[in-house]
Amino acid sequence: MGRRSRPPGRGSRAERPGRRRDRHGRAERLGRYGWRWRRNPLRRRSDLVEAWLGLFTAVLLCATPLLGWWAGHSVDRALQRVVRTENAQRKLVRAEVLDPPEGGVKVADKVGTADPRRGDLLRWTSRDHKSVYTAPVSPDIEVWRDGRIWLWADRAGELVPPPLDAATATTHAVLAGTTAGSASAGFVFLTRQLLMWRLMRRRLAGWEKDWARVGQDWGRAGAGG
Repeated sequence: MGRRSRPPGRGSRAERPGRRRDRHGRAERLGRYGWRWRRNPLRRRSDLVEAWLGLFTAVLLCATPLLGWWAGHSVDRALQRVVRTENAQRKLVRAEVLDPPEGGVKVADKVGTADPRRGDLLRWTSRDHKSVYTAPVSPDIEVWRDGRIWLWADRAGELVPPPLDAATATTHAVLAGTTAGSASAGFVFLTRQLLMWRLMRRRLAGWEKDWARVGQDWGRAGAGG
């Protein structure tokens, strides 16, 4: 009796049909997308330019998140310095509500950048206790805490807006980084589209020249058509 053929096992060199199809599919995809990089009679200069343009676009698009992170980090550092500076210069001072003066006597306005609308007549003292201010203050800038009225004032006692807080600064930094990354990605994409439009126009012009040169002999006997 003859020897029985052993089925191909793990050590056999026989290749499975599925693996052959996968390798053939990969080779076909590489040939489809990589033919512009290989020297061949059908490749034109515009095809090579298009391949390099696609590569540069992919690299730049991969770098846009890094640009957005850098922009957001820079804005965050600047805003955090503003937060520390404003929190050091602006403090809450206690204010007292006074009765309005009789006879409609006008009181000097010391509200600084406060809301121009008039509200309660308040009196407050600067942090160095050297100046006392009395002025009508808009309720929009009053801070109620523990049943008392507080006002944001600088070292001299002038009313100022509330200082920037760290959470708001971080939010602005995130928005700035997102905007920078999105804008740079959009700029790269629009630039690629513009260059591709110009490249396609030159490619069509080259095709028209080639057709004008060989089109008159197309189909004639002995012309190679």
